[in-house]
Amino acid sequence: MSQRIPSRSIRRTATVAAMALGLTVGSFSGISAANEPLKEGPATLQDFARASAPEWNFARANSNDPCWPEDPFDGDGNPKPGGDVKNWPDSDGGCAPHGEDFPTFYTVRKCDPDEIRVSYSIYQATSGFEPSGHPHDFEHVDVVWNRNGDDWTRSKLLMSKHGEHRSADWDDAESWNGDRGSAGLGREYPRIFVGFGSHAMFNDQKEGLKDVLSAYTDLEYRQADYPSWSDEGGGLVEVAPDSDLHRKFKDNAGAFGSADGNPAAVSDKMCEHA
Repeated sequence: MSQRIPSRSIRRTATVAAMALGLTVGSFSGISAANEPLKEGPATLQDFARASAPEWNFARANSNDPCWPEDPFDGDGNPKPGGDVKNWPDSDGGCAPHGEDFPTFYTVRKCDPDEIRVSYSIYQATSGFEPSGHPHDFEHVDVVWNRNGDDWTRSKLLMSKHGEHRSADWDDAESWNGDRGSAGLGREYPRIFVGFGSHAMFNDQKEGLKDVLSAYTDLEYRQADYPSWSDEGGGLVEVAPDSDLHRKFKDNAGAFGSADGNPAAVSDKMCEHA
């Protein structure tokens, strides 16, 4: 069975804290890191998922809201039909109403005795623009933990981008500290910026451009206009290997068209991501 991690009462101070700290693009390098470890033994695999849950950040561009994430299955458990791909810059044709709760699907695996990985995936009803966009989109990030004696610490962040991954060493990863009151580098909870058009995952807001061609490159526009914690709202929903939900994603993979990175597919190959 899948395990839903319920929302927790955590200070919603992300934007306020960033403003209070005077944080701007590129200003994180002078802020101390934490990366509080988990102990071998007492910590369950689900504890690793809780301890590195990302903050999703969505951008508004060219007077258009982003395609908002949602559950890929309807109330009867059937795959949703996907949205309507529109001409640039209309990015949210047929997507969920802006601001609604949405699930973040996660899988946690011990890939070898010294490495644990947690993947976090979201679904959006469209990706890109006419003529090259398509209905359905799954994107994800992986947090890599490594053992150091009895301690486990976050070591790397992997972010999906058009079927591949970009990576960041954890010491360089923009992230929030344990109480989510201040941001810096190499802390606990990663800050993920979802590209405005085709939803590639980023860990910074630098160099993003709002034109249609950039939506398919590393210059895709991204900002923190709409922050949303993955463990609040719709919360974290586990896609454990060989669970009912894992099988449901695999059995319905064809219903999502060219969006072949559903959480079960990610789960099956996440230890190979580089």
